[in-house]
Amino acid sequence: MRSPTMADPAPSLPLDIPDKPILSTAEVVSLAEVAARRAEKFGTLIDTLDAGVAKRAADAAESLSRAGFQPKDQQTAADKAAAIARREVVTNSSDARWAHLKELSAASDSLATTAQLWASPVTVLARAGLGTPERSAYQQQLDGSGVVDLKNAALLAVATNNKALGAAIVSIIDRMPARSRPFSAQDLADKLVGEETRSVQAAIAAVKLAAQRAINRNREYEAGRVRPMDRVKLALNKKDAN
Repeated sequence: MRSPTMADPAPSLPLDIPDKPILSTAEVVSLAEVAARRAEKFGTLIDTLDAGVAKRAADAAESLSRAGFQPKDQQTAADKAAAIARREVVTNSSDARWAHLKELSAASDSLATTAQLWASPVTVLARAGLGTPERSAYQQQLDGSGVVDLKNAALLAVATNNKALGAAIVSIIDRMPARSRPFSAQDLADKLVGEETRSVQAAIAAVKLAAQRAINRNREYEAGRVRPMDRVKLALNKKDAN
């Protein structure tokens, strides 16, 4: 029987590991370029479909004009032709449009693991040199070091761009009480890998924005009207990404 004074153990949180591959910096940047081209191609497809509908409407109006009908009747004929044409085009273009959207969504989804690994400069630096003798040696040498030694080691890491040394330092100060830490791990990580981290994060955001832009354009196309809130959200996401 369990003792009434024994506290229940804290529940364990599940480890969220996406089933997606880890992409390199170059692969993420390349994917962002591909996604931008795909989104542009999707926009061109929608423009082409709209142009076809507009032409059918114009043809209907021109036909009545040649027959001597009044401008009001010509406009009515154009509106009816546009409505019929649009319904047909929306239905007939569904497979082509969704093929584009699936490609962009797949590109965005493929970044799930990579996005976690590039969540912050500290996250990136923390894995630098993992499993290497170099990082293990740095960690052993610095374990138990005082404030002055840790600061000097951090200066050396930044001056020589030694990420393995920086990772060892971050690991050590992470175990220290918050008030006893000689400097910010975030600051050290930002100096060593901040630029690269932001570059990858920007590429990831670009892929996601390209996919969302195409999704929004498709929604508006199918609805036949502008969706202001979708446009506002996309603009805000773009601003945050920049």
